[in-house]
Amino acid sequence: MAGMPNKTTACELEISPRTVEVHRANIISKMNARSLPELVRMTLSVDLNRSNPESD
Repeated sequence: MAGMPNKTTACELEISPRTVEVHRANIISKMNARSLPELVRMTLSVDLNRSNPESD
């Protein structure tokens, strides 16, 4: 969610950029999101619901 490019993430984690791409694709698929921005929106929506006690 930090919006870092694959190469930056890979460098920080000391893995290949392709591995980052595969992991991101797997997460998107498992969450049934159509894109990375949709996945981010889903994540933010959950975080907002957790921080708002009136939504329960």
